[in-house]
Amino acid sequence: MQFMSRLAAALLTVGAMAAAPATPALADSVHCDQQCQWQWDQQQQNALPRTDFYDSPDPLQPAPAGTLIRQQDTSEYRVAGAPVTATRILYHSRTSAGQDVAASGVVLVPAGTAPAGGWPVVVNAHGTSGIGVNCAPSLMRDLYHGDQMMQFVERGWAVVAPDYAGLGTTGQDEFLNKTAEANDVINAVRAARQARPDLSNQWVLWGHSQGGGATLGVAERQADTPEPGYLGAVVTSPAADLPTAVASVVATPGMGGFVPLIAEGAEVTDPQVDLGRVLSPEALGRRNVTRTGCLGVVMSVYSDLSGTDLVRPNYLSEPHFARYLDENTTGRRPVGGPVLLLQGDADYAIPRPITDHVAATLCQLGSQVDYRTYPGLGHDTYPGVTGIDDGAMPDILAWTADRFAGKPAASTCS
Repeated sequence: MQFMSRLAAALLTVGAMAAAPATPALADSVHCDQQCQWQWDQQQQNALPRTDFYDSPDPLQPAPAGTLIRQQDTSEYRVAGAPVTATRILYHSRTSAGQDVAASGVVLVPAGTAPAGGWPVVVNAHGTSGIGVNCAPSLMRDLYHGDQMMQFVERGWAVVAPDYAGLGTTGQDEFLNKTAEANDVINAVRAARQARPDLSNQWVLWGHSQGGGATLGVAERQADTPEPGYLGAVVTSPAADLPTAVASVVATPGMGGFVPLIAEGAEVTDPQVDLGRVLSPEALGRRNVTRTGCLGVVMSVYSDLSGTDLVRPNYLSEPHFARYLDENTTGRRPVGGPVLLLQGDADYAIPRPITDHVAATLCQLGSQVDYRTYPGLGHDTYPGVTGIDDGAMPDILAWTADRFAGKPAASTCS
């Protein structure tokens, strides 16, 4: 997730900027100050045009989950200034209610000829990018996590990166719904192999923040219905214990933008969620920004709201919202396969005590967890702070290589 680095850069830059009028699309929906405007400009500069590739067939003919609908080779992406060739995929997935839905994603492969058995696969369950249709990482020139993804490719591994249904594609995003997101991840793996027959059957899952919760949702499913070739998961700063995580961001100044995203995701899954009983009138009045603004913009628009300025005093008394948070919490059930769980001590989005509890619970349930904490690492990288995925990348790469090599995984559970 890149919003914190961009937000910090905005704060450093905006003081030197001349006053500029807000882009009309934003000005029509919210007051967009200079920080917000900078974020919007960054979003627009990084955006790729959404084409009819992303449109779901109408009607969407029934097909097994993971069936490839179409694929498209592209060289539009650029990471660290270098062009990146990739294959976009559109495939059949399932909503949390089991309805057929089109989802999109992207596949990256190393240069050259695949080894015997195919390229080993790392699946990237991405962190929060927003909930608007244009917030799909595959519609971002830098692929959102592209700099990190390319480190796997440079090791000789393919990367499959689903967007989550409703990002890029027709429909709405069930933000933080662990069932829908696990469906999108698993079905992306299946579809990617149809698009790229040179992919191996073996895969490791890597997820950060929102994607960390999604990854634990996949790992929970492995305990009951294993997906072929799954070797384990790397989970960094996961949005796992949702009631506690929401309470934390509500109370933390500058983190308010996560709350309307979560509330709207809950409403997509359960239309009975009453947003007027969750969000404050001021927060409710700004929610149009989530339709066009991705995470950096949303965080800027809500940066001045926390506590009861952001939510109703008894927001968890809204029963449908409270149930959504409870039902989509991960880390309460045993997981299949080994998990490398990583957390930074300087993380303000998902503070360490939340992940400490998740790790302890998984261990009590008999799961195989290697839990590592890192002094000084934050949620994301921004000026003055190194994020968990960047700071712990050598450990992530080494652990992933060991899974592909068939070595036994360690556990810190006593």
